[in-house]
Amino acid sequence: MPANDHPQVMTPPPLLHLGGLLIGYSVDQVFGWQLPLTREYGHLFGPAALVLTVPALILLVWTLLLFMRHRTTVMPHRAASHLITSGPFRFTRNPIYLSFALLHAATALSLSSPGMLVALGIVVFVMDRHVIAAEEAFHARQFGPAWQAYRDKVRRWL
Repeated sequence: MPANDHPQVMTPPPLLHLGGLLIGYSVDQVFGWQLPLTREYGHLFGPAALVLTVPALILLVWTLLLFMRHRTTVMPHRAASHLITSGPFRFTRNPIYLSFALLHAATALSLSSPGMLVALGIVVFVMDRHVIAAEEAFHARQFGPAWQAYRDKVRRWL
């Protein structure tokens, strides 16, 4: 494998989510949209957002600590030096991206934003088809049979 081989990820995933949040919020503002039942149940959206935020942050911190412990990069456009299969990676191949999606959904709920929820679907699709696909193609080259065995055992999302 060439020394300069790395995942061909062009846009950092946090920027994809941030862009989705901003576009979704802008669409809401232009059209005056809010989630259905906001008037009746809007007071429940904040607690629901918290229910998503807490596990998302725990998952994110847990995953970042594993990356630090294994001394491998968290940057999706850099070559990973270690295939991590423990901790949250036993349940999802993409715990950080799952955390981002949960935080995106929590933000949409807390702001009663249907535009942000629609944008979340688009962002997750782009992440799945482009970012994760590029990372997984690299992992197949970098880790070979170990990656294949892991991929066969653990789902991409959940």
